Amino acid sequence: MTFSQLLNIQVVPSADNPSFEQRENGITHTSYLEETILFSFVQQGNVEMVKQQLARYISSGIVVGHLSDNPIRQMQYLAVCFVTLGTRYAIQGGLDEMQAFNLSDGYIMRIDQFTNPEEIIAYLGEIVIELTTFVRENAHGDCPVKIRKCLKYIDQHLHEPIRVSDLAALTDFSEDYLSKFFKKHIGMSVRDYVKNKRLEAAKAMLHGECDQEKIAYSLGFCSQTYFITCFKEAYGITPYKYAAMCRGVRVTE
Repeated sequence: MTFSQLLNIQVVPSADNPSFEQRENGITHTSYLEETILFSFVQQGNVEMVKQQLARYISSGIVVGHLSDNPIRQMQYLAVCFVTLGTRYAIQGGLDEMQAFNLSDGYIMRIDQFTNPEEIIAYLGEIVIELTTFVRENAHGDCPVKIRKCLKYIDQHLHEPIRVSDLAALTDFSEDYLSKFFKKHIGMSVRDYVKNKRLEAAKAMLHGECDQEKIAYSLGFCSQTYFITCFKEAYGITPYKYAAMCRGVRVTE
């Protein structure tokens, strides 16, 4: 969302008796129903409807509570509330809890660094679209409970060996039945799913200072060569070139 498309946010006036003042001047909070419409689209992973709802807010505006006399803190407090609600709806939509909470923490830390209310408002638009996209791409909210339990276990143990026997023990299924049940609902084998999740984690690590060898070792790839091969098959680029691209460095291999 660009600065020319900032959400039209109005703050209810401060008053000793806010309910009386709001009834008198007609400026009241945007309704709970209107609020839940946006977050329900986040929960559904419906990016297009989220964009449409944001466009409505841009044109018609929303009214929020008076949270601080300081305009920056007003927007920061509002943004924290927004992030908290958004990530909870994303979890209800099936986004992994650990991923959702880590996203929430990162968003709030970024919000804390802004010194311009308009920057915060623009960032909120980015957050809601990104959250919704994560729900759409990564959520498995319609999966059986036992499959979701397996997915959560995998997310929490990517740096450790993950065996089908471990997942079978979680579900009280036999290994053979779990393998078939997992593929039926996820669309791939346990082995392929774990590999894909480890590659996703590798992409995130490559944004930092980790080198290929350390990433390959920490994520359980049998060798650095195998890690590079898997990464290139998945993303069409080597880990080295991807890391350089993230830093804005042009390289030749």
